[in-house]
Amino acid sequence: MFSFRASRVRLLALAPHFLVFACLALLHTPARAQSSRNVTLLAHLNQHAGYSACWSYVHPDGREYAILGATDGTAIVNVTDPAASYEVAFIPGLASQWREMKQYLTYVYVSTEAAGGGIQIIDMADPEHPALLGIYATGINHEHTLEVDPARGLLYCNGTRLESTQTGMRVLSLADPVNPVDVGGYTQDYVHDCFPRWDTLFASCIMSGTMRVLDVSNPGAITEITSWTYPGAHTHGAETSRDGNYLYVCDELNYGTMKVFDIHDLMAHPEIMEITVNPLAIVHNVHVKADTAFVAYYTEGIRLFDIADPSCPAQFGWYDTYAGYSGGFHGVWELAPRFPSGTFIASDISSGLYVFRTNPDYGIVKVKVVDRSMTPVAGADVTAIGESDSTRTQNSGIARMALSPGSHTLRVKRFAYRSADVAVSITKSAHDSVLVTLQHEPLATVTGVVRRETDSASLEGADLELDGTPVEGESTSGGAYTLIGVPGGTYTLSCDRVGYAPVERVVAVEPGVDRAEDFTLRGAAWYDSCDTDRGWSLSAPGDNAITGLWERADPVGTAEGSAVPAGRLGGGLAPRPSGEGSPHPAPQHEDPREGTLQAGPVQPEDDHTPGAGGFCFVTANGIPGKPPGDSDVDGGRTTLTTPALDMSGMTNPYVHFARWYFMNSPGEPDSFLIDISPDGLSWVNVRSILASAPAWRHETFRVRDYITPGDRVRIRFTAQDQGPEGIVEAAVDDFELYEGASDTSVVTVPAPPAPVVALSA
Repeated sequence: MFSFRASRVRLLALAPHFLVFACLALLHTPARAQSSRNVTLLAHLNQHAGYSACWSYVHPDGREYAILGATDGTAIVNVTDPAASYEVAFIPGLASQWREMKQYLTYVYVSTEAAGGGIQIIDMADPEHPALLGIYATGINHEHTLEVDPARGLLYCNGTRLESTQTGMRVLSLADPVNPVDVGGYTQDYVHDCFPRWDTLFASCIMSGTMRVLDVSNPGAITEITSWTYPGAHTHGAETSRDGNYLYVCDELNYGTMKVFDIHDLMAHPEIMEITVNPLAIVHNVHVKADTAFVAYYTEGIRLFDIADPSCPAQFGWYDTYAGYSGGFHGVWELAPRFPSGTFIASDISSGLYVFRTNPDYGIVKVKVVDRSMTPVAGADVTAIGESDSTRTQNSGIARMALSPGSHTLRVKRFAYRSADVAVSITKSAHDSVLVTLQHEPLATVTGVVRRETDSASLEGADLELDGTPVEGESTSGGAYTLIGVPGGTYTLSCDRVGYAPVERVVAVEPGVDRAEDFTLRGAAWYDSCDTDRGWSLSAPGDNAITGLWERADPVGTAEGSAVPAGRLGGGLAPRPSGEGSPHPAPQHEDPREGTLQAGPVQPEDDHTPGAGGFCFVTANGIPGKPPGDSDVDGGRTTLTTPALDMSGMTNPYVHFARWYFMNSPGEPDSFLIDISPDGLSWVNVRSILASAPAWRHETFRVRDYITPGDRVRIRFTAQDQGPEGIVEAAVDDFELYEGASDTSVVTVPAPPAPVVALSA
């Protein structure tokens, strides 16, 4: 059973070590931010129908080539003079969305998920005239990804199959590069990708959501050193820092992030940071070169992080190749930074090869935030005022920012502390540090009683929130409420109860001084708990969804389950040499896989109205025991419309309701639209909700901001699934129409003392 207390929509509620390298205001719009920073585009080639991965080939004489996967083969592009890049050859291959490649000596090995494709071996001895020497298909003929250990002459083949039979991760000896030999493998889990570091292999097991660290000193008898999973795990790929003490892991799922693990002690491996550049987007691959982490970030393009301090990456560069919505499996698939010249390349799924150089015009400021006892303050937001750069301190109280040369003002904020503004001067390529001491804000308690306007009777179950803070509460018997732990400051305090007009009041709290604030609520002019039929329309002209149509019902909750290893495929498993252990394969990894999301609710189990057994409007009721996709919106749109509402006698009408929205394919045109009409004929959009928010949320809007109120006003709710495989669910409850009124009370708050700041080089 899923039960969620309603709240106003908040941008993010993040763990202390979760860092957002983005302007949070971008979450609600598909508009693109600045398309590049500290990255120069030197060439762009788009000569084929579609693309997958890319990799760098460096010839012994220093010439540099891009190896680019296309849907029908592999392109070889000379990028030695990046601005004059040209394709020298195209090696045809079986049609496939997946093609991965790696270099060993003067050979390139290309894998594919195409049935019977095997591994192509391309001779690059004359890189201007590459030649396909043959195809390796001994015991395997599908491979998802490849990795080379050049020091040991080993080729790791991940996610392999022989026709439909799982064959695990295979290890091939390249002692004779033209004739690889299978020398061992690992079949205990599906390995999506791997990263070798001497005789240790970091195996990303996407289907079980597990990072496995393997001892590969003897490929014929691979053993596990340790393994772990973690919240939100969809372990797609990973690489270590240059010193081997930190591991960067990418989770390829909707809203997936990059995690940083401290692996000084492999058996402990704590997660110390989680990074996103846009919470709607999906991270794909990470590759480390020297003190830079190059990250392929699908719709957010390429992202470059300074890892001179590998425990705390700082984003310093990006280039966005994709002009569509954020989220989903579009944009940059892969990037390859291994060229000695400093050139690096990226492949965009739809627009081809990009050739870049970095232009690192930045300096680093390391901010350490402590309290007066010198205890690190985690979760402090650090923002460059007037700029898009922002980050958050991790558990050590540290955050690093890459800022352009010049003067900047950093604002350091943490709830329950007095904020600090810090002036910094940045020099190109310099690394400076700032120590900021935040003072605890004396805390107060706000209490009060909520009553009904008509007879002053107490109201139980009213929600109270201090906007912009985690402080919230609910009135109990007698209408009393208590909000504990309120720092000094001026806030908007909201009071809302089902069936009554909500009240927002500006209040001020003096540091450490308790105060009382009572509320009197007026009944809504029109209220519908949705428990009875009051004339709503469950469809509209143009609706074309084939399932998930609106209905009024007692909702049946559905949920996304936790990631677990899947069972065996039919047909069994190919025999493996002795010493490899008992196989436990997962099924073929069909990625990019739309519709992958972390575990949690999809459709509500309970309506929003207090009390049990109530009704609400939902996009088809869930089927008990069935997966969410069996009853969600599919194939188009479905529309819910209120009856005609007479607002002609109202001076300042407002609409207020509870809504629920789940979608797991961001980047597609899936959305939840809220529109208003003065007559049921012409419509004005009020909200276009693009982000999943699977909990009851309050929405309020002023009618006159959109139309002139009349006697035939209608509001409609449109849920639509236009993407290929997404899950979309919506719900509406407790619809209210009320007359707006101002209700304010302000107390002057003394200014806080200046923070303590120390600067050092």
